[in-house]
Amino acid sequence: MTKRERVEKTMDFQETDRTPIYDLLRCDAAFEYFSGEKLPTLSKDPETGEKLLKIVGKAINKLLDMTRSVGFGPVVEEDIEDEFGFVHHISPIEKTSWIKKRPFNDEKGAIEFLGKWIKNIKEDTEQISRNSSEYRRKYHNYFLKIQSEIGETVNLLAQHGVGLDDIRVRLGFEIFSFIYADEPGIVSEFLEEYTKRNIAICHAIADIKLSPCVLTYGDIACKNRLLHSPEFLRKEFFPRLKKLNQAWHEHGFKCLFHSDGYLMDIMDELIKTGIDGLNPIETVAGMSIKEIREKYGNKIFLAGGIDMSQLLAFGNPQQVKEECRKAIKDAGPGYFIGSTTEIDNSTKLENIIALYQVIHNAKL
Repeated sequence: MTKRERVEKTMDFQETDRTPIYDLLRCDAAFEYFSGEKLPTLSKDPETGEKLLKIVGKAINKLLDMTRSVGFGPVVEEDIEDEFGFVHHISPIEKTSWIKKRPFNDEKGAIEFLGKWIKNIKEDTEQISRNSSEYRRKYHNYFLKIQSEIGETVNLLAQHGVGLDDIRVRLGFEIFSFIYADEPGIVSEFLEEYTKRNIAICHAIADIKLSPCVLTYGDIACKNRLLHSPEFLRKEFFPRLKKLNQAWHEHGFKCLFHSDGYLMDIMDELIKTGIDGLNPIETVAGMSIKEIREKYGNKIFLAGGIDMSQLLAFGNPQQVKEECRKAIKDAGPGYFIGSTTEIDNSTKLENIIALYQVIHNAKL
């Protein structure tokens, strides 16, 4: 069975030869182990970048059946200022970046920035719509380059949200909350324009031959509770997520929805937006694979559920194996095993190997 066959059958709750693995790989030790190669000294030169991509590709091809956002991550510790004046700190160890300085410090400045950002997004949407064939060509060329590095592993064609994560990060949660209380219209306008742009991208790049699935996302919850009220989500998030899912469904794609945190309080409404799958099923936040499967049956396929913040980071291989076997049993058909977000440098290599051994019944 090919990886794509395994992936498609799993999304359709059909029998497969084994449980597929879906994850985002960002662990240096795992890159080396599963590729069989040592990482080079990190630098920003193109030659090093190409070598890192090949190592990452080999590791993903060995470990995963399906993935998203293929890459090594940052290669140097540095601060970068973007076009809007935000200073981002980039870290190769944490495999992420965060905002170190904003070009504003109050609501007035943030609203001025939002006006510029909305204008920028509208211009992007117009350009994509006018030159959709050229946008498609460039996007597909890059996608196929990445695909050539990861072999048969299925790569999600896109990762699309409605802008909620982006606006919260840019403004900071406190200023975002004040602006929504005082000037909700500009937040709604931003989310609407952001969603329109991603729908335009969808119609430009959609090609089911390249991949059967995309990620639609929005981190709307934390441990044991929602980040926003159900009323806010019903007004600002769910209708736009539904439009995004519908756009991808028009082209035959499945939509795997990603949100950290505890989602059970709004799961019925989330399913009504047209999501086909759920990730990452954050168990330490109160999510339960067994509960979701018992309550929702085959309405959504599941991906994730193996805790990365405690189990993969601090547990031992035997504990990991036991949890993996339990997750497979609780989920039944329609399950992609994987971490509760990503396999990064906080996870132990021996525990990643243990997960692989359970799936392949192998000794490495």
